Amino acid sequence: MKKLVIMCAAMLALIVAIPAFAGQLKVFVADMNVVGVANKDEMKATMQTLLASRLNSDQIVSVASAAEADVLVTGTYVSIGKVFSVDALARTTAGKSLTRAFVQGNNQDELIPSIGKLADKLSAELSRQFAANQIATQPAFAPVQPPSSKNKDIIRTEQVSRVETSEFIKPHDYERGSSGGWISKRLTGAANLIAVGKTLPDGSREVFLGEDQRISYFRQSVDMKLINEIEIGGSAKIVSIDTIEAGNGLELYVSVVRNDNLASQVWQVQGDKLVKLAENIPYFFRTLTLPGSAIKLYAQGMGRDSDFFGDVFEASRTGSAISLNNPIKMPRFGNIYNFNKFRDNAGDLFSVVINPDNYLIVYDKQQKELWRSNDKFGGSELYFQKEDLDNVRVTGDKYRWIYMNQRIRVTSKNEVLTGKNDGFWVLGNARSYKKGAVHCLVWNGSSLEEKWRTRDTQNYMPDYYFDEGRNELMILQTVQRPGIFDRGASSLAIKKVE
Repeated sequence: MKKLVIMCAAMLALIVAIPAFAGQLKVFVADMNVVGVANKDEMKATMQTLLASRLNSDQIVSVASAAEADVLVTGTYVSIGKVFSVDALARTTAGKSLTRAFVQGNNQDELIPSIGKLADKLSAELSRQFAANQIATQPAFAPVQPPSSKNKDIIRTEQVSRVETSEFIKPHDYERGSSGGWISKRLTGAANLIAVGKTLPDGSREVFLGEDQRISYFRQSVDMKLINEIEIGGSAKIVSIDTIEAGNGLELYVSVVRNDNLASQVWQVQGDKLVKLAENIPYFFRTLTLPGSAIKLYAQGMGRDSDFFGDVFEASRTGSAISLNNPIKMPRFGNIYNFNKFRDNAGDLFSVVINPDNYLIVYDKQQKELWRSNDKFGGSELYFQKEDLDNVRVTGDKYRWIYMNQRIRVTSKNEVLTGKNDGFWVLGNARSYKKGAVHCLVWNGSSLEEKWRTRDTQNYMPDYYFDEGRNELMILQTVQRPGIFDRGASSLAIKKVE
């Protein structure tokens, strides 16, 4: 008899629990718009989590998706100096506005209590309307629909194989078709950098890969043939490699940081060897083809307290002496590696920069910001360090870590190319990415819009190069990160852009 009573009680509890859950108002908090803070993406997720958790009550339950919800809550967080305001709007899934509420505070210490107050305001009004049957709710159990032959959730392998694939994903307006290319075998060494030299009479191409303290010289044709390797000794670190043809042959400008100072080097290809021409040069180097100009060598200094100091100059070399001319004033956030220039259809000149938070910014010729991307681009694991004892109590590290970003390249058609790495995580100051792609953007008069992008790589993409003469995109990948006893490994993929 006792067992029968217990079973009946359990069944009664289940019957009571079902309408209790069904009697709750289901609310979904969407992504919050964030204005006036540096780390927008992190702040969006934080605000969404805080508000969702504080909306839960006896009558309201926070759900994980809009499809489950009766009410959608959107909001905006605005920070001006230390003062902030959080505004929220609750509406039905059909778009009918139910209630608005806002809170504000004078400093960040008041943010979390303010979110609680905002949730209380929303909850009170939503509970009142829900009790008055002014909000339509979804049924607790949706009826099971028979499977449709026209719209299947399972896509079988034979269906996928019939779909044409392309190495490039393009909007229909720009669809031209792209063919797959070539990929190298595993290359010893986890290279950070790629530079390209001359195309030789036999059709092979000179390719230079840079690791932290090593430059490898290859000739690429049907495979990657290693010709020569050189090492940069001591505590030096290679942060960029650029090539330019000089009177006596191809020269490599290798930007090197050693013990908080620049100690850059110049090497020359002489037959099958790399021969050093100059060293201990106190400049960062980069070769660029700016609109309306031939390829030129540019240089920028390093300050005592700043990572990149002063204007970017056109540079010329005599031995180890560098002459600087025709300065280019950098827009805000700009340095020799993260900027470029392009022209629009009317011939007006613009600058484009990746800022420290990895957003693309376009400036006019008066250095006024015109546009900023909503998505992040760039992303690199390559860095150098400078001693920073003034901030050691704040950071807990006697060194400042300066990350080199993906370069922005501009084609002769004024197309803007930039890399984008994803799958990012941080351990202390170290970064790690797991996939990358190259994006091609064009200026439409008001913003940069995507023309095409490559499919994601299966590995971190430390660098890329666009060989416009061949219309080929060269993508460097890290297939194995370096360890204590080995150099890791890389591969090079070449994709034809059509």
